[in-house]
Amino acid sequence: MKKFFLSITLMLSSINLFAQSFEEAKQAYDNGDYNTAITIAEQLTDCPDAQILLGNIYIDGLGINHANFAKAMEYYQKAADANNAEAQYIIGSLFYSGRGLHQSYSEAAVWYEKSALNGYAQAQSDLGEMNYRGKGIPRDYTKAAKWFEMAAEQNDAKAMFFLGGMYNSRNQGVQTNTLKTAELWRKSAALGYPNAEFYLGQMYLIGRGGITQNSDSAMIWIDKAANDGCIDAQFYLGEKALSSGDIEKAKEWYGKAAEKGLQKAQMKLDAISNEQ
Repeated sequence: MKKFFLSITLMLSSINLFAQSFEEAKQAYDNGDYNTAITIAEQLTDCPDAQILLGNIYIDGLGINHANFAKAMEYYQKAADANNAEAQYIIGSLFYSGRGLHQSYSEAAVWYEKSALNGYAQAQSDLGEMNYRGKGIPRDYTKAAKWFEMAAEQNDAKAMFFLGGMYNSRNQGVQTNTLKTAELWRKSAALGYPNAEFYLGQMYLIGRGGITQNSDSAMIWIDKAANDGCIDAQFYLGEKALSSGDIEKAKEWYGKAAEKGLQKAQMKLDAISNEQ
């Protein structure tokens, strides 16, 4: 019995030191002392968090002569093989973007699903979007709704926005329910998701989903969305300014949207220039 309690004590002590060592590596990383972070993390051979930290250092070439993608992938893969959800998501993201790997949405979906099944909210949200858009995998609204639901339960703002949109539509894997839409967009907007801010503003503008029509509240949300980078909100404010005769304000908002690649905003800017 004494040996049993001694082994438990030693095990708990080892876990505590293990966690403490990673915290030291993370603190060094956060302070920009990458060499110390590397030294500590490389000793934690069975710690997925340390492996991810090393992967982040090597992929960006922090504190070393140059980036080493192969080394970064080695560490990410070790953590992913240990069933670490964050590492699985990172590998999926690298396939999605094509950074250092052949770009492949289908491979990204495979890794996102591994991570999503391990409860990683961002993977659930991104996999939901891939199912929703049919990007690299067949479009499947039912699967999209499932993943968005799981991510939304973890307060993922993007998942709440997309799921709200599905409830606002027909034949998108869920029963149409504008009350649910308003609830989800409120939560997403409260977390600062720009698109949710804009569409919540639209609901206030017309009075929908149990929301009483209120133009002042509508413009508060639409202005916030535009300032937070929502191109639809920026274009909307451009249109509003143009209709009121405020050409300079219209050009400002069209310009912001055009910079993000919104073609119709650029066309509006060109039309204004031709008229002046």
